[in-house]
Amino acid sequence: MELIILKQAQKELKQAPKDVLEDVFALFEDLMAGHRLSMPVSRSLFSISRGLHELRLSGRAGEFRVFYIIRSGYGIYVLYAGTKKKQPLDKRVRDILETRIRSLNL
Repeated sequence: MELIILKQAQKELKQAPKDVLEDVFALFEDLMAGHRLSMPVSRSLFSISRGLHELRLSGRAGEFRVFYIIRSGYGIYVLYAGTKKKQPLDKRVRDILETRIRSLNL
């Protein structure tokens, strides 16, 4: 399975604390090797889109989230990354995710 990071998500990941970023890529390596991730590290966001998941990481600088979608036969797409500011998923992030998912045409 291939890891595809959207251009916008690449820019967002550059803002991640170094310790968190190392964990993010280690977790994606696990996913590409066929391992399944579950709570508390990853949770499904099926209510937004089939195959959408949220990596939930904590670092010295606070909570960080990476949203990705898995599509069989295509790969793992990293859609969005950012610091967590509110408990529920805020509307702005949800809109970004929906727009980026539509842009993939999978």
